[in-house]
Amino acid sequence: MQILLDRRSKQDGKVGSSVGPRFLQIANEIRDQIHRGDLTVHDILPSERSLSEQYGVSRMTGRRALEALETEGLVYNADRRGRFVSPKRLNYNVSNMVSFVTTAQASEVDLEIEVVETAESFADTRLASLLEQPEGCGVFEYTRLFHSGKHPIFIETEYLIAERFPGFLNRNLRQSTTQILEKSYNTLANTGDIVIRMRGVQAFEAQLLNIASSHTVIELEQVIRDDKGTPFCFGRQVWRGEMAEFSAHAIVSRQDQGKA
Repeated sequence: MQILLDRRSKQDGKVGSSVGPRFLQIANEIRDQIHRGDLTVHDILPSERSLSEQYGVSRMTGRRALEALETEGLVYNADRRGRFVSPKRLNYNVSNMVSFVTTAQASEVDLEIEVVETAESFADTRLASLLEQPEGCGVFEYTRLFHSGKHPIFIETEYLIAERFPGFLNRNLRQSTTQILEKSYNTLANTGDIVIRMRGVQAFEAQLLNIASSHTVIELEQVIRDDKGTPFCFGRQVWRGEMAEFSAHAIVSRQDQGKA
């Protein structure tokens, strides 16, 4: 059943006494209800048509209000089922080389890991270059889907040098692989080269993340190196946009300040 917004603020087709574009007034009221707890995680929001009828505005105005909230990360769109209140964003400090899984579990984040696929394959030109290995070397490849409160957050695919980690795919991959590497292979992630970008979602990603094929996602790629600076893993994470909040610690050198 759809949840209708408080009608007390609707007077003569206006939303409260706030000023500004009508769609922002509507978005502000929905945002307030989310912050107050009147609307909670995974509650369905009124449709564009319902907002149009409730506030005496066009469906386009209702759509813009919902899209504004979606952009903020307060709302997610489940293709063909409507828009829902989003879970709280998860912060990933990319300056901290402790794995996201380890950090999240230490913070008591409700995190579930589903192993989607595992395979033994061979490194193509790009992967071999990233891992500083000869082209065609053996790699272990595994893809996992991460959920929080039954809500898909991101897909992770990682590639490990097979010769260095024999039997890795036989391990329980529904846990932090960083801890597996430390405890079973005496390999500690020390540094990482990270690239973050936005791109269109691929069909299989949209299906796993339960989003529309027209959505964009946030892609994080990183090459992980050990304490000797040797790369041993390449990983790619594809995040639902409303669930991702990345942070980093910037170091500004005197040389950079001189150029300002």
